[in-house]
Amino acid sequence: MTITLAFCTDAAVFQQNKILDENVARLYPGALWVTRLAQSAEGRGIKTVTGDVAISLIRSGSLKPSDVMVLQEEDSSHGFELTRLGAQPLVVTCFESPLYARNFYSRLPEITAIFRNSVLFRGAFDLIPSSANNHILHFPSFGVETVHEIIPWSQRKFMVMVAANKYWKPRRAAARRLLAWIRDTVRGRKLPVSKVLIEQQLHDKRLSVIEYFGRIGAMDLYGPYWGDIGNLPTEGKKRLEGIISSLRPSECPDKRETSSGYKFSVCFENVSYPGYVTEKIIDCFKAGVIPIYLGAPDIADFIPRDTFIDFRGFANMDDLDGHLRSISQDIAMGMVNAGQSFLQSKAGREYSYEGFAENVMQMATGDR
Repeated sequence: MTITLAFCTDAAVFQQNKILDENVARLYPGALWVTRLAQSAEGRGIKTVTGDVAISLIRSGSLKPSDVMVLQEEDSSHGFELTRLGAQPLVVTCFESPLYARNFYSRLPEITAIFRNSVLFRGAFDLIPSSANNHILHFPSFGVETVHEIIPWSQRKFMVMVAANKYWKPRRAAARRLLAWIRDTVRGRKLPVSKVLIEQQLHDKRLSVIEYFGRIGAMDLYGPYWGDIGNLPTEGKKRLEGIISSLRPSECPDKRETSSGYKFSVCFENVSYPGYVTEKIIDCFKAGVIPIYLGAPDIADFIPRDTFIDFRGFANMDDLDGHLRSISQDIAMGMVNAGQSFLQSKAGREYSYEGFAENVMQMATGDR
């Protein structure tokens, strides 16, 4: 049997096999694993296409549905259509938290029951039956062959934050949220999505860091959309308007290159969710900058403690500031080197494009 892998996504920018082009994939965090998978598959005589292309080939009679293995991102319509046509539902994955993938998480038990393998953040497995085919997602964030220069500690500026102004807030009125909660309770849904959305978002914590360190001129801010902060809460907008204006935030074409010129990088996830460790902290290690991390409550299960500063360990911003300024060059470079060593370790490779692609290929071929 000749296998065809079909990567299914509803992101139009990746369809028509565009994600197989490295120049396209490298523009989006986490996407390059698909091109690495396609390269590895080609060496085994396995073809890789996007879901929309696979559907066209099946309908034209050029491809047998039973020869197609579906790799589905979230609740992609193309993946469901291929499965309906007779393709093999191999893997479903989601690189987003419930904050931005509400529809997927609301249908999690239904969707994962279709697929042979589920590759998801740890917290998602609290919502579905335990299975040997549940695999914890390690966000693919770097290429193993890439090398970045480590800038001497004495030549660096103090602190940087590279983050877009994408402040999240509930899109529905309070009355509608209450009705949705009542509906889900009556239906017996084991789905604490609303709790995650409302109580565990970390955008407010990120703004508090900008307010403190921006006011004392101790940080630089990069990222899009800061020119208009009308999306921020009223009180936060009043406090931050002058500070953000004084920081004069701009976009940076290369996050890692920009971050490498600083001692510390504010590295906050968008939400606190079990296992939700994204490219943000890995980008810091590649840049050789020390991450000030807030995000996954179980971060130490995934990333060695000696590689980052845990924001949760400080009572207030004054304590954090004092600690950062007390770190000697020797201790700091020890942390930087520990981050570099982690990336070169077996555990670190799990976060590489190649490591993620290898794991998916094992699921497709049964190799272990």
